Amino acid sequence: MLEDRAARVEGAAAARQIEAALEQVAAALPYLRASVRAPLVLSAGGRPPADGAFMGCDELIADRSWLETVVRASGDRLGTSSPAVAGSLFLLGYAYRILTLALSCLVTSAVVPGSTAGAMAIGLRSGRPSLVDYRAPSALVILSDDPASAARLAGQRVIDSCLGFVLDSAVEGHLRALVDSVHSRVSLGKKLLWGNVATGAATAFRTMEGLHGPWVRDLAARFFELAPQEIQGQGSFFALEHAGRRGWYWERANCCLNDRLPEKIRCSDCSKTPPGERRSAYLAALSAVTGG
Repeated sequence: MLEDRAARVEGAAAARQIEAALEQVAAALPYLRASVRAPLVLSAGGRPPADGAFMGCDELIADRSWLETVVRASGDRLGTSSPAVAGSLFLLGYAYRILTLALSCLVTSAVVPGSTAGAMAIGLRSGRPSLVDYRAPSALVILSDDPASAARLAGQRVIDSCLGFVLDSAVEGHLRALVDSVHSRVSLGKKLLWGNVATGAATAFRTMEGLHGPWVRDLAARFFELAPQEIQGQGSFFALEHAGRRGWYWERANCCLNDRLPEKIRCSDCSKTPPGERRSAYLAALSAVTGG
């Protein structure tokens, strides 16, 4: 029987819990990997890091001049000279990694890694912030004999504690400062930047729902209920059923500017696409899966 409580762990105990959770996540999603207390040589401020090199998240966010240099270098790798496009996509990719790792570990293993800026390091790969290390591990762990089912079976108080831990550490203790720093150096509205944070969380929940089933939708709804005001109203989930198959989509309220890259690819949830066109595309995708 599930014990309806969660416990904080630090240091070596947290490292073991996070490593085990990350292994479970990577087994299902090979592209979603991170390290724990890896022997990193962190890049020094002032210059863009080499591909694959790590930067301390708190140092990067605090040094706004360095952050701007890194954002512009990221944009160069993506093929854009626009600081606005580079800044938006940098924050989108960064927020996605931080939030998806935390939420995936929760759903998969009932472990929530602490995700404050001071606890993490991040690196670029092919111009995108996609390498993560937990250099000062801490975690909130649901106490259960069956970690794989713990998040699904936990009571509301425990779920709120876990989601609150994500919001406190990843959003308030990390991404809020990143939004402020990017906004101070790049001509982008905060609403768009917070829309990127919301989309990072929504994408995490959609991925987990595809792997673990519809119960994740309630988890997502509760996350956005508890989220700070800046995240609320940045989009909404939309469910569609066709031929016995269900689709669950996120429709954001503003554009991340991805269609301004040379490939000119517009995201499926882009606010610039009329709702009717978006939903026709969702239906076509479901029809392709179900065979009509």
